[in-house]
Amino acid sequence: MEWDITADQINDGELTFSLTEFTNKMFKMVSAEVAESQQAPEGAGNEPDAVENYFVQYYACFYNYMLCLATDRSRWGFVSHTKRLTIHQDIRKKFIDKKYLILLAEEQKETVDIFKAVLKRFVSDLIEAGVSTNRLPQMIYMQQLNSFSSIIPSIMKNEKGRKLLIRIEFHNSFFGSLKSLFKLPIGG
Repeated sequence: MEWDITADQINDGELTFSLTEFTNKMFKMVSAEVAESQQAPEGAGNEPDAVENYFVQYYACFYNYMLCLATDRSRWGFVSHTKRLTIHQDIRKKFIDKKYLILLAEEQKETVDIFKAVLKRFVSDLIEAGVSTNRLPQMIYMQQLNSFSSIIPSIMKNEKGRKLLIRIEFHNSFFGSLKSLFKLPIGG
């Protein structure tokens, strides 16, 4: 996947790229790659809903994995989540395959760096706006859902759609995670 932006541009404030913009751009890129590689579901024929649903499921797994990598979550946690999803069996099989996930992580380093930069910018903006640290996790989750609203319509009311996503949360303690995201020394 080729990005026309870099994580440094976002980190340096040279470019503003919201979580919604990132989510939508990555969806278009992933969908184009899936369509190009002819990974459309067997038996779906030309039914637009079945093909679109396949792209959404595939993208949700791709997004979740990139999120896990960006927030230093374990591959095991991602696989465990993916196994519980009601998704196309080909997608599940691909996204629980350890070899595929290792290869995907290597291929998508730039995507992960951009995702980290977008999250860092979003959290920074909330903190600078004076949002209470107690409210940060909920505000981040609400923005995650809003960013998916053009991909999964009515996601706020669609429990099945919300269950596809791994929630943007940070491992360990929230503040420890912020230190990791912002690369702050542990003592300060």
